[in-house]
Amino acid sequence: MTKSIFIDNSRLDTEFLNSIYEDDNEHAVVVFEQFLVNYPVLMSDIEESFIAGDTELLRQKVHKLKPTLSFVGLTVAAGKAEMIEKKCKETYEVSQLADLYNDLKMVLKEYIPAVEEEFKSLQAY
Repeated sequence: MTKSIFIDNSRLDTEFLNSIYEDDNEHAVVVFEQFLVNYPVLMSDIEESFIAGDTELLRQKVHKLKPTLSFVGLTVAAGKAEMIEKKCKETYEVSQLADLYNDLKMVLKEYIPAVEEEFKSLQAY
């Protein structure tokens, strides 16, 4: 049995991470690094769509973010993104998405430091 490349972190879905990366540390480093570089831009785009009240553009932007969340172990946040994406198809009023959107932002604010920690650990592995 191979040693897990992921540290035990209750904020990340390490079981999922181990299943997709197995022992491919190099690939994990690349994916985590790309996420940390691209995440602020994606969130800025999502915020702009939300402020503009454009539910279709918001849906598209959240759809783009969703898989990247899973690839860094943020499956809880990916689930919240999925709920926003579905709700965007049901409404044209961005105000009806405010609670879901704010919940996603709160979870990400809390969990992004775990992704950063994991990235540092992967680099040192």
